[in-house]
Amino acid sequence: MQRLVIHKLGPIEQCELECTQFMTFTGFQASGKSTIAKALYYFRTIKEDIVELAKAQAMYLTSSNELRDEADVCYGSNLRKALENGLREKFLRTFGSSWGMSNEMYMEYHFTETCFVQISLKSDKEYAAPNYIWITLSDDIKKFLRKKNNGLSATLLGIAEDELRRFREELDRLFEDCCSVVYIPAGRSMITLLSQQLSYIYATMDDMQKRSLDTCTKDYLERILRLKPEFSEGLQGLTAYSAGKAYLPQKLIRQALDLIKKILRGTYRYHNGEEQIILGDGKYVKINFSSSGQQECVWILNLLFYYLLQQRKILFIIEEPESHLFPESQKYITELIALVRNCGHSIVVTTHSPYVLGTLNNLLYAQSVQAQDEKRADEIISKALWLDDGSFDAWFVKDGTIENCMDTEVHMIQNERIDEISKVINQDFDELLELWNTEEESEAL
Repeated sequence: MQRLVIHKLGPIEQCELECTQFMTFTGFQASGKSTIAKALYYFRTIKEDIVELAKAQAMYLTSSNELRDEADVCYGSNLRKALENGLREKFLRTFGSSWGMSNEMYMEYHFTETCFVQISLKSDKEYAAPNYIWITLSDDIKKFLRKKNNGLSATLLGIAEDELRRFREELDRLFEDCCSVVYIPAGRSMITLLSQQLSYIYATMDDMQKRSLDTCTKDYLERILRLKPEFSEGLQGLTAYSAGKAYLPQKLIRQALDLIKKILRGTYRYHNGEEQIILGDGKYVKINFSSSGQQECVWILNLLFYYLLQQRKILFIIEEPESHLFPESQKYITELIALVRNCGHSIVVTTHSPYVLGTLNNLLYAQSVQAQDEKRADEIISKALWLDDGSFDAWFVKDGTIENCMDTEVHMIQNERIDEISKVINQDFDELLELWNTEEESEAL
């Protein structure tokens, strides 16, 4: 099983967890939930980093000698060195400068017993830069990089698809991980609000400005810009286009579409360069004039549905899916996420919402009680949404550490964790009530 370790990074003092197919993280503001989510993104995208570097190396080797200088030759001819340099830059763009970090900071990810990557800091006495980012690759990764150095061949037309596919398959076997990663950050509404200006703004940014974006936001931004045209005929058009390409029961597609319609109060379309929410009466509203809840959730829904149809295995990392949504819609979006998980994808969710956690508990409980009456349980909550506690974990992040908050007896999230903030609110109320009763007793005397 894959395992993540974080030590003294941001608000996280110590975190060690085994990764399951559905993980949810809750806890107080600025407790470190996003740090864990970004660490998962950082490590789980290393496969794609290797692919892109190998492609760049192959294209580099086909370029004319005049386009190369000494630095390029050194960088372009050594895949391992290119990966280490790339991971250093990626660390800085994901977590910020290492200068203010503890020298004891390290994080590592174990894909298998023998395949791992570790990031640590070296003191400035040994290296020119303060807190130099040191990359440690396991022996089997180094062996793969040696074997595949200059391993892809390119022509002026690019790299053959079959060759690239075989390269990816070898990486999947090495890492025992066939998932691509889709990161959906918090604060999505601003990107959606600037929908019509987004392409122009991004196109006019120079490389330095683009590098100033954190890696997760840049990935999300570029993915949206790339996929928008796919929605030119809306979700129904996307469904029709995907029909027959891969097997997915129509019942599940209809169920997903129904949940999206309930959440969005309409359906999405990208038409004539404009993002729109199509309403039930045939009218539409431009996305930048829609509600804040619609702006926050629209691209969660689009990405979940798009990759559901594609049936490529995806690890979705979703920050605060509940943002700006009414509790009922929070329930529906959680159910959609569960449906996608049950179609073979993996999920990481950070949340502050008791409604999200409560819905997850219902889906876990439905799986548990179905032995009593499966048909009746399916009528209450569709079987397509049930969650298996064997592949589910919930974590509470607090004071720099994490605690597993699954109840081992009933196999659900501990209620006291769901109601954590309620304790504070109820305590205030109890103290006010006690004060009221004291005053009344004093007046009676």
